[in-house]
Amino acid sequence: MGCRNCNKAWNHHHVNNLCSCEKNQCFFRFKAPCIPDMNGVIPPPPINNARVCEIYLASDESIGNGQYLGLGTASALFPRNTVVIPENAIITGLVLNVRDNTLTAADTVTAEVVISRSCGFTDPISTGVIASVTGPNNDATPNCCGSTAANYAINKCDLLSVRIVTGDGALPFGAAVTVMYVIP
Repeated sequence: MGCRNCNKAWNHHHVNNLCSCEKNQCFFRFKAPCIPDMNGVIPPPPINNARVCEIYLASDESIGNGQYLGLGTASALFPRNTVVIPENAIITGLVLNVRDNTLTAADTVTAEVVISRSCGFTDPISTGVIASVTGPNNDATPNCCGSTAANYAINKCDLLSVRIVTGDGALPFGAAVTVMYVIP
């Protein structure tokens, strides 16, 4: 996701002030996307003036079937690929991007938010918050993004990660996800 014509001088002071640019990189302000249509993904609105927050997880290396995505990491070990939830919150959505990994028409990649309330000592809890991308995805037919809305309560100090399921092999170029949540 990024600003269209972000590096153009005329866009730096856009009338809606939705995005600002610095060194040709876009920053999101007011929790609003710079592009009105983000591949069909529309962030959910805040609930009763709740704070909207995001967790960004990604790997720049290969991620295999059933592995967990972390902060620049990925492996089969859930506790090593987690972030901690700072306050009681509600997960409101998940966006998955498989980047430029080639998918055939028969390929589906899913990402599911998983949590632990036991400091990672036991298996993670499946939340049912799942986003999917179904192929094809290639340079001729780019199709890399999937999203879902959710309403799943999480607690302060829960550990959170995202499990990637490819069905078979790995995503050689990694993946990226954004988990959206609100703090009531």
